[in-house]
Formats: sequence, structure tokens, C-alpha cells
Amino acid sequence: MNDTQLDAILKQMAAADDPKLPAAGQIWFRAEIQRKARQRKRIERPLSVMRGIAAAVCLAAVVALALWNLAELRQMFGGSLMFPLVLSAVAVLTSLVFALSIMEFRRQHK
Repeated sequence: MNDTQLDAILKQMAAADDPKLPAAGQIWFRAEIQRKARQRKRIERPLSVMRGIAAAVCLAAVVALALWNLAELRQMFGGSLMFPLVLSAVAVLTSLVFALSIMEFRRQHK
């Protein structure tokens, strides 16, 4: 039974002037589902945090390696337009991964 069905049942009972509570089994079942959902969120919270931390570390590592080897990277790409394009693509991709992990974290903690 979902929220919409429960709402419909309660409205029908109110309209019939003969209100009846849902059976104890239905109330227990709904409470059990909510308890399991809270438990799953609590269990998954560290994974969400670690995804964000991993994305931040990866972004920092990519930037550090690019800066460390900046001269070699420029030499490898011959000073052409390819170097800024590759560097920009890497920065965009790592930022995208980081943003997605933050969005996932926020979605799970609403």
C-alpha cells in the first residue's frame, strides 16, 4: 500500500461517515517499510560521503599532476591547440564527476 492508496481509503472512509482505521497489519507493514528505508539511508551515507571525497581527491590529483608535468605536457603536444583542449577536457570531466557525486549525496539526504 502506498501513500496514494492510503489517502484514497481514508477519504472514502471520511465520506462514508463510518470511519474505520486500516488493519493493524497494514499499519505495521507500512511502518516496517519506512524503518527499512531509514536503515538503508543510514547504511549508504558513508558510501555517499566517500564518493564525494574520492571525486575531490581525484580532481586534486589530476590538477597536481598536470601542474607538475606542465612543461612535459606542453612539449608533448608541441605547443599546438591540442594541449589546452586536452587539459580543458580533463578538467571538465573531473568536475562533472565531482558535481554528480555531490548531487547524489544531496538527493540521498533530503
